[in-house]
Amino acid sequence: MAEHTEGDTTQDSRMGKAVVRGIAIGFPVCLIGLTIAVWLITDLDLVDSFATALLPGILLGGFAGGFAGVAATMD
Repeated sequence: MAEHTEGDTTQDSRMGKAVVRGIAIGFPVCLIGLTIAVWLITDLDLVDSFATALLPGILLGGFAGGFAGVAATMD
């Protein structure tokens, strides 16, 4: 087995924290943004717009937040 040095552990934990932070920010931003976009584009009420944007907002927020977290830790 390969031995892990102290630098590897801190880099891994730093990347993990950045990905979690990016996802935590990305979820609500994408969900609210998509809800408002669907609400303005269609003639649905706000609750139906939220229901329509729920799954794409979660998927987009997770992907974009994870990508932003990985990109933030690149050297």
